[in-house]
Amino acid sequence: MLLSRLWKRAASRTAKDTAGPAGTQPSTPHAQQSGRIPEQSEIWFFGGKGGVGKTSCAAAQALALAEKGESTLLVSTDPAHNLGDLFGEIGGEPRNIAPRLDVMELDPDQECDRYLEAVRQRIAPLVSGERSATVMRQLELSRHAPGTSEAALFDALVEIILTPPAPLEDEAPHYRHILFDTAPSGHTIRLLSLPEVLGGWLEGMLGQRRRAIAERSLWLDSQQASETPGEEAPEDPISEALEQRRTRYAALRQRLSDTRMARVILVSTPEKLPCMETRRTREALEAHGLVVGGLIINQCLPEPAAQEAGDPLSAPHEPQTDWVATWREQQQHWAARLEEAFADRPRLRLLRQPKLPEDRTSLAPLVAQFTTFRPWSPAPAASSCGCAAVVR
Repeated sequence: MLLSRLWKRAASRTAKDTAGPAGTQPSTPHAQQSGRIPEQSEIWFFGGKGGVGKTSCAAAQALALAEKGESTLLVSTDPAHNLGDLFGEIGGEPRNIAPRLDVMELDPDQECDRYLEAVRQRIAPLVSGERSATVMRQLELSRHAPGTSEAALFDALVEIILTPPAPLEDEAPHYRHILFDTAPSGHTIRLLSLPEVLGGWLEGMLGQRRRAIAERSLWLDSQQASETPGEEAPEDPISEALEQRRTRYAALRQRLSDTRMARVILVSTPEKLPCMETRRTREALEAHGLVVGGLIINQCLPEPAAQEAGDPLSAPHEPQTDWVATWREQQQHWAARLEEAFADRPRLRLLRQPKLPEDRTSLAPLVAQFTTFRPWSPAPAASSCGCAAVVR
């Protein structure tokens, strides 16, 4: 009970310390203050089953956009840190790796440490002695509670989307695109559905707080006010903190449901399990009001090269040839199933590369294929530009 009260006090202090006037966004370590409302960036989330190539596709798309002169920020929310494996050590703040391209990796543990440290600093002045030790111990235990790292990561995501940092080495005042390389599908669905879930939770918390004020808190506050006649009872800081957070999540919800500015690009391989999961993922995302903007079918086997007559490699029953042919046939079946399920969205087939991407240089073949890819848009011009055709 004690820790619950202190959490509420700390939350209200955090909201007051980080929030500006009503309607403004809080200052954050990921955002740079510019004295004006930042223009909106296009938000692309790359999602899909683990191991299908989300990181390579997100990185190639980011490089393709940057090479076209469009300032881009690439952010990884995947705890596996695969983006760092491609580009070297990155960290939790934007780092420039190419003209008009900045990258950053969000570390759940670091974000959790950042959040809990802020709470600890605000709780410390409120307790002392044995009570302080008990509270700090409970606070440390909360680090391992289910959902703590996800909530901290979500807060960092909110900051980047609502108050994005300015490009590091570009004259543009804001990023044209912000791309997110996400964790596997289940984690991504939970992360992107949090604005809706937490919005309802905060509505309930506000209702409970209003009832508590009516039953007890309002009476306690009025005692202090009665000692200084003529002064009004102070406003409830906890309700203010909850309302500010609810407003912030509502703004994020509005951004993510904007069909022209926020999309999820799903990545799959032409195999049964990724195919089935990709179809379910689309259904789950759209059930939460999120827009699926396109499909990447990755690691497709190329068609067999024509062989000269008499070449022993072209023998019809050579074991390796039969094995590859069977694999190719299976891929074609599941690729067709994917294209059928995403017939109303842009699709991009990527051939399996002889050498898997290991760094920026080895991404070049993928970057070339992403140059013409654009996600689905409800704009009238999109219906006549051929965007729904398969991009090959």
